[in-house]
Amino acid sequence: MAASKISTGSAMVIKCKVGIDKEGKDVFRNQRYSNVKPETSEETLYAVGLKLAELIDAISYELLSETDYQIIG
Repeated sequence: MAASKISTGSAMVIKCKVGIDKEGKDVFRNQRYSNVKPETSEETLYAVGLKLAELIDAISYELLSETDYQIIG
């Protein structure tokens, strides 16, 4: 039987630097925004991500796009 996958959801994640630990290593926190429409362009996600990073006062950040899939047989 051949397996296939179907998309079950999309999200945008902003990875923010929130400080430094006792050993001097950076500490990060992820802020996940679920239910992103799959047809949303990368340019739109980037623009929204930049604005959200400003609002949460991120020191440094990384924008990620995630898609969840269900594997069916």
